[in-house]
Amino acid sequence: MLINRPLGFPPAAHLFLYLLPALLLFSRAIADVTVVLVAIAFLIFSFKKCDWDWVKQPWFLAILLFNAYLLVVNLPLSSDSSESLKYVLTFIRWPLFAVALSYWVFSDAKKRQRFLISLLLTMLLIIADTLRQYFFDVDWFGIERFSDTRLTGPFRSPIPGTMLLRLWFIALFAAFFIPLFKSSVLRQLTFLMVAMGSGFVFTFLTGERMALILFSSGCVIVFIAMLLEYKQYKQSLLLMLAMLGITLMITLFLSPEMFERSIVSIGSKLSTFAESDYGSVFKAAWQVWRDNWWLGSGLHTYQTVCEQQQLLIDSGLMCTHPHNLYLQLGAETGVIGLGLFLFMLYLLYKHVLGPLLAERQWIKAALSFSVLTVSFWPLTGGISVLSNWVAALVWLGVAWVLAISSVDSSEPDRRLTDVNR
Repeated sequence: MLINRPLGFPPAAHLFLYLLPALLLFSRAIADVTVVLVAIAFLIFSFKKCDWDWVKQPWFLAILLFNAYLLVVNLPLSSDSSESLKYVLTFIRWPLFAVALSYWVFSDAKKRQRFLISLLLTMLLIIADTLRQYFFDVDWFGIERFSDTRLTGPFRSPIPGTMLLRLWFIALFAAFFIPLFKSSVLRQLTFLMVAMGSGFVFTFLTGERMALILFSSGCVIVFIAMLLEYKQYKQSLLLMLAMLGITLMITLFLSPEMFERSIVSIGSKLSTFAESDYGSVFKAAWQVWRDNWWLGSGLHTYQTVCEQQQLLIDSGLMCTHPHNLYLQLGAETGVIGLGLFLFMLYLLYKHVLGPLLAERQWIKAALSFSVLTVSFWPLTGGISVLSNWVAALVWLGVAWVLAISSVDSSEPDRRLTDVNR
């Protein structure tokens, strides 16, 4: 269902579009406050306008069903009701935030353009700060490296690759909305290739293996879509790919320690996965799930149950989160909760990709698929996807692709355009 009646957006609030990336990236508390305020403001405007069409979206109805299950079934049976209560009551803020942005904030091309400009500038700041830390061991804010092969950038934790992973494929939409890039197809495709290459180098240098795997996989999907949509530019794309490949090989050669950490160690980690730290954490999450198979132990109780049962004490690891979204959902909400969440995801993917695939918008479809998949992929490193900090970026991505899928076909930025193609 396409949304074509956006709510009014106060002119003074356009400043919010320029601040949004920074508000979500640099502080866990500020990110959560931003999400809550946007959701509340959106509900107030919906009430004043008597406009509730957005509630009818199938994926949103499914997330309401999931939230109702958490409230009526999962919460009363939680192993720690006081811990689960605040997370169950506030979970709805995430889908509301996504709908508010897609239906309200990203409702026209000018707003999307302003947001993308801010996003690109914010990402460039983080990239520059992280690279300074790579070359000089300390960033502009005096933050030192986490280790010889792990960087923190401005986040004070080794997560810059994980944080920006949720943003790279949104930023690539600049090819559709920024006049500098969309004036010709060759310029657009060059921007996409250079941005993907830059993203690979940045993520490689952070030493975050899972982020690198997910980003690289998304780039492969986008490149295939570029070949499908612009067959007449196949030679140019292959030439760009060859030049990019040479650049990446030089980068790998000049960074042997990072190559060992980000590339070589992936193979050794996978070959001994069952005995690795990831394997131990997965086994612990599976044990928690088995003990609460159908209904789960309660939202946000994995850490408590894991510690109570001392599931990781022999491995010397901490019970933080399972590094797997679906194992965590299974352990905390059971088979029923996980099934409801997966049903919501199916409807969300269908809602987002359906219109784009029907019109053979291969690049936008590939970018939208990548935005969703890098966030909802089972294996997640760094911070839990259910954490309020990363969740803000996850649902920002959901909001963005919802807005893109609902762009009216008459808008000039609906397709990459070039009078000479």
